[in-house]
Amino acid sequence: MERYFDLGTHKLAYRLQEMPGRPRVLFLHGCGANHTQFDNEFATIGKNYSVAAISLRGQGKSTRPAGNRQEDMKMLALAYDVIQWLKEYNWKAPHVIACSMGGVVALEMLHQQKDLFKSLITFGTTPKLSCSKIFTAGIWVADIMLPALFPNWTANMMAKATTAIPEAQQRLREDLKEAYRQQNTIYQLRLDLANYDYTHVLRESTVPVLLLQGEKDTAVNREIEKLWPLFKENPLVRKEWLKGAGHIANYDQPQAFYEIATRFIGEQAS
Repeated sequence: MERYFDLGTHKLAYRLQEMPGRPRVLFLHGCGANHTQFDNEFATIGKNYSVAAISLRGQGKSTRPAGNRQEDMKMLALAYDVIQWLKEYNWKAPHVIACSMGGVVALEMLHQQKDLFKSLITFGTTPKLSCSKIFTAGIWVADIMLPALFPNWTANMMAKATTAIPEAQQRLREDLKEAYRQQNTIYQLRLDLANYDYTHVLRESTVPVLLLQGEKDTAVNREIEKLWPLFKENPLVRKEWLKGAGHIANYDQPQAFYEIATRFIGEQAS
């Protein structure tokens, strides 16, 4: 059942399923998606863990502060929301599983408070990105112009470019159609995601981190491999490949994703 957390200037939609005495797992979705990205994991991982999934501000049925300001859609602001949610519901030290932008939000949270999580799994996330001005100009075309003129075509094109698996394409198409109704929000999020650096967070991390790499997520994998020497000496940080998966690994290979995630979480309890 979807619930809402009121922050005064805006509300977050979320799902929460408590299992008393069991470890907690928090899911953070990718840009343009919402908490339903993890519906399958709610059913599978939720059999043995307390689980929660939040639609980050301005996405899904979560609202954003009035005024359409760029600063309201920075990763710092999204991280603030999630930290407030954790405090409100007394969710201390959950395991966090985060996709793409959600992984960047999680890294920002760890930057603010090193012991906030029990562990972190990211997928589709690089800890650093630096894009050119030409690239950021292209974001406007991809996130504003094309969805406004050809929403169905753009959603179909993006889904096919992201995954070759028909079932995953269908789920992604629905996510994108929902996102295109909030296109300025997505544009502002992607502008903030064009340049960031959390390599120091991984280098200094005191919690276990798994960088899960979809085999076909070539752009993100290229960045991770390039950056790996910066934090590979930290024994708490490791990386693992997921065969046959792309950027949204839980859509592409749900069973393998479940097995890797639950194994990693289980290792932290042993």
